[in-house]
Amino acid sequence: MILTYGESEKGLVRKVNEDAINLSVNNLYLLADGMGGYDGGQIASSLAVQSAGRFLGSVPAFSEQLLKESFYAANRAILNEKKDNPELRSMGTTMVAAAEAGDKLVWAHVGDSRLYRFQQGKLEQVTVDHSFVMELVNEGKLSRAEMRVHPRKNEITRAVGIEDELKVDTGSFALENGTFILLCTDGVSGMVEDRDLESLIASSPRKTKEDLKELGRLIMEKVYEAGARDNASFILIQFWN
Repeated sequence: MILTYGESEKGLVRKVNEDAINLSVNNLYLLADGMGGYDGGQIASSLAVQSAGRFLGSVPAFSEQLLKESFYAANRAILNEKKDNPELRSMGTTMVAAAEAGDKLVWAHVGDSRLYRFQQGKLEQVTVDHSFVMELVNEGKLSRAEMRVHPRKNEITRAVGIEDELKVDTGSFALENGTFILLCTDGVSGMVEDRDLESLIASSPRKTKEDLKELGRLIMEKVYEAGARDNASFILIQFWN
């Protein structure tokens, strides 16, 4: 049994919601966080999740390679839109995708939207942010705590729809009974500490769709308590045998 729930909100500061989620294809989960002026962020994130969803909607089974190819399709769609609308030239988007492939989960991502796995009481960030501050962390020049308050914390080093060549990170892991997945934009991960997310998830029974809705409400409540300075979006996925 798979339970899913997703939300996407504008937050308290931003004028428009530049995030997008797509749950329209069975066992496929897509989330994006757009950027760019003249509504470009909205357009880029929406184009990305729609293009990737269309590409993957007809495949017989999901794989890392097919997820990667769906990102290439999204990249082309955004670049083509820019050609037709030069005022959108600065738009681009993060994207993270996850899909059930038999007894495992396959994932792909570009940017700083994240995939977390909660298993046996522990929350683990699976994806590695493509961001300026994460590069500093990897080089030992910054701690993860400092990363959260760094003035350049929102700068990403990789995005969909910026260049013809796109590098996509992919991976997979075995699904166990009780595995829980959280996909989220930095409007969630940047507002709520990992330990607080872990505590909320651990405290939820996650046995019904209503349980996931309530967990989602509690996560969003934390986002707003912290100021909701960015758009905030998440997808919750619970696997039970």
